[in-house]
Amino acid sequence: MTWARHRRFLLAAFVALAMASCTTPTLPLPPPETPFVSAGSTPDTFKLSSVNGAAPNALVLVVNRNEDLPANQRVTGTIADATGSWNVVVIARSGDVLDISQEAGSTRSPGITITVK
Repeated sequence: MTWARHRRFLLAAFVALAMASCTTPTLPLPPPETPFVSAGSTPDTFKLSSVNGAAPNALVLVVNRNEDLPANQRVTGTIADATGSWNVVVIARSGDVLDISQEAGSTRSPGITITVK
């Protein structure tokens, strides 16, 4: 093989590899880690917190399944900091079930479910 042919072969291989890497699917966004739950500072509230438990700068969304609460009190959220740490106070009663997910860019994670006690 001549040097010119060898160079063309290497260039073609490089281009094929570069194109393949562009079509490789990205990994899905994992669910946030289960947060630490503590009593809130007012009745019927709980504080959820997590250290490095979400993607950096992700939107963390919490939905309370308790349909007895007004709709505007069932959903809350926050934005994780650059290390993925976050905390939020939610309106909930002991025994309420919360669904927690995160969004980064245009990707939303599967949720996790916790019961507050």
